[in-house]
Amino acid sequence: MILFVGGAPCSGKSTLIRRVINRLPEPKDVEPMPLFKCQEHGDILVCGRYPEGEVFGGTDRLSYGAIPHMREFVDGANVGWKHTIIEGDRFFRAEDIEWVLDTHESEVYILTVEPEEEKRRHQHRKDTQTEKWLEGRRTQINNIRKNFNLMGRVNVRENNTIEDSLRIEDEIMYKIW
Repeated sequence: MILFVGGAPCSGKSTLIRRVINRLPEPKDVEPMPLFKCQEHGDILVCGRYPEGEVFGGTDRLSYGAIPHMREFVDGANVGWKHTIIEGDRFFRAEDIEWVLDTHESEVYILTVEPEEEKRRHQHRKDTQTEKWLEGRRTQINNIRKNFNLMGRVNVRENNTIEDSLRIEDEIMYKIW
């Protein structure tokens, strides 16, 4: 199964995936194809790497040059591993979500967060993302959410509290474990 996790910046995507991978076997760094540095946790492949203490890990550290090769990566990962987890906005584009839902056993999660909590998280991590850039990401995620949620093809989850995050984490673990 291919698991995609997306959402606006500070919706808790990376934190959620870090919590999930902390419950998996110890990681082994692998690069199943050029430009795709990953972590292998037994029969689960996690796209990107998540070093301790690094705020922007996962797919945020992959080259933009990987984007045109994402489908080839997913096709290969689907053969080589039982599950593949892809988090972040590098590959979270409407056309690729539609493709993965149409061609593979897959689950797509969109995390949402209240504006006040989002602001608090941005301040906490001291990021330098401009409001204009953030608004563009919010719009893109909201458009994906509206289009795919109408078709019942994505799982939209509020992620405002630690309790919310734990529920989503348990839901994902149930699907991949």
